Amino acid sequence: MRAAHDIAGEAAGSYWEPRLNSFVATVTPGEFAVSRRHDLALVTLLGSCVAACICDPQAGIGGLNHFLLPDDGGAAAGSTANAARYGVHAMELLINEILKQGGTRSRLRAKLFGGANVIALTAANPVGERNAEFSLDFLRREGIPVTATDLGGTRARRVFFKPAADKVLVQVFNPRNAGRVRHEEARFGTRAAAAPASGGVELF
Repeated sequence: MRAAHDIAGEAAGSYWEPRLNSFVATVTPGEFAVSRRHDLALVTLLGSCVAACICDPQAGIGGLNHFLLPDDGGAAAGSTANAARYGVHAMELLINEILKQGGTRSRLRAKLFGGANVIALTAANPVGERNAEFSLDFLRREGIPVTATDLGGTRARRVFFKPAADKVLVQVFNPRNAGRVRHEEARFGTRAAAAPASGGVELF
């Protein structure tokens, strides 16, 4: 586990993105990030993985995680190494860091993205669907309202999240790019801004 660009670390490795008029910091699979900077967006590339964008809008602080599987089957018990790969840990790590940085639990709000069926279109129990179901169930149990979702389908997504403003921009890719996204998820991602051209943009 590592907090990729959490603002205990001041978004190390961020770069300027003129199209967003903002600095951008990439969160790859198995990472999470927390920020309160108004000039910073967090970006991640999602196939079957899910990203939760959670923030305290009143405090202007929030973050994003990117997990590959709902749980580890107990394999990570007693160890924090790679814990953020799994939703059951990634959610707790993100929420705890937001609270540590000054957020208030009762004000937390969430938006969920990803969970596409890009691994095997004929799978009986696709991992994307399981990731999406887990994230919704987890937040319901924790009493954190979900204010927007873009889950499921067969298309990969690139998500830009501005935590201080609670604004999300989502680019949806054409299905022909699924193979590249699978590869990037499997190898824990490359710079998300280098992803293929999208098929549309939505704001959340």
